[in-house]
Amino acid sequence: MADEKPEKNDSLSDLKGNDLPSEVVHDGVPFPWMVSERVVKALKDYDVRDDDIWVTTYPKAGTHWAVEIVNLVLADGHEENIDRTKQPKPMEFDITQPGAKPPEHLPSHMRIPTYERGKDWPSPRVFMTHLPEHMMPKQIYQGKGKIVFVLRNPKDLAVSMWHFLRPKKFNPKYEQWNTFFEQYCTDEMVWGNYFTYNLNFWNKHRLDENFLFLKYEDMKRDLRTAVVQVADFLGRPLSDEAIDRVVDKATVDSMKHRFNTVENKSGKIGAPSIIRKGIVGDWKTQFTVAQNEAFDKLYREKMEGSDLHMDFE
Repeated sequence: MADEKPEKNDSLSDLKGNDLPSEVVHDGVPFPWMVSERVVKALKDYDVRDDDIWVTTYPKAGTHWAVEIVNLVLADGHEENIDRTKQPKPMEFDITQPGAKPPEHLPSHMRIPTYERGKDWPSPRVFMTHLPEHMMPKQIYQGKGKIVFVLRNPKDLAVSMWHFLRPKKFNPKYEQWNTFFEQYCTDEMVWGNYFTYNLNFWNKHRLDENFLFLKYEDMKRDLRTAVVQVADFLGRPLSDEAIDRVVDKATVDSMKHRFNTVENKSGKIGAPSIIRKGIVGDWKTQFTVAQNEAFDKLYREKMEGSDLHMDFE
């Protein structure tokens, strides 16, 4: 399939440099090399504004989709009014750290980590992050900012994550599906364990007023309702016409086209590797029968006693 072919120069090892390991561990959580200790420390004490919007997810749970919905809501559905120079990478990414090799074509504003650039952004600021619950800015748990948290079923997420990591040559253990699957089921998975990550947020903050939890599968089933939920949560109720504009631009097909091909006065919207299929149930094309049975057992063990339920098709 065309969308599974590696992009030219899409290897994260090309950016890493020889002196940096493929993975690093911060606060007991494995991260890819581009998450630096200096950023992790800085983010815990980050100055959060009351009207900040933090889109928070485990990787490949629909992060860019949710960010685009938020941006479109803030722009009343007029995509041309979105400032793409403030289309962030995850807050914890630091490809300018010592030992990294940022590409020569990287715009000057991208040579500064998002957490530094974001300090001067006008409100409301839109950030994205994959940080675990215990590593988020402390002010968020004091009620500052609004957090849009997206949950995705772990089987589809696993397949999406594998297709994303495989061509990037990030780490050999993620290049073959079977070895990736084994790693994904453990606490040694990069970004940490899926269940630990999501349940920590859900169990501690699902009733917090500054958190909105959305399910990827619900968004696919009824995008319009999700857009209204986001708009209401942000205190930005939209007219029916504006909702129509947001929904039209926030479909996966629209985003795949625009993120891959469109440029505006602020620069490119995204990259071809960000959005692949964006469907529910794709796990059936990858999981073996034995893997599915093993994962179902793991799911029951990890989710026992939780009122969080995920949809797998």
